[in-house]
Amino acid sequence: MPPFILTYDLVKEETSEDYKPLIKELRDNGAHRYQDSCWLISHNNTAADVYTHYRRFLDQNDKLMVSELTRNHKQGINYKGTNDWIDLNSPIR
Repeated sequence: MPPFILTYDLVKEETSEDYKPLIKELRDNGAHRYQDSCWLISHNNTAADVYTHYRRFLDQNDKLMVSELTRNHKQGINYKGTNDWIDLNSPIR
């Protein structure tokens, strides 16, 4: 399963009740939050499939981007556990 980076820009405050289903769905699917509006998630789908799945949890004017995490990345100063999550869900390309 390739890991993906999922980022969003929410129009309402993230603490709004509207976004609780999104956060729950991400956590239920083993996603790891590495920054406030950025998650890492492993899916056996395409980026388009992942986008379509999570888009339904957002309001019409919210923004969403899904991109495959590749070996050609550099990251740092993220939430605790990010390096461990990437080690367990290594990029395939």
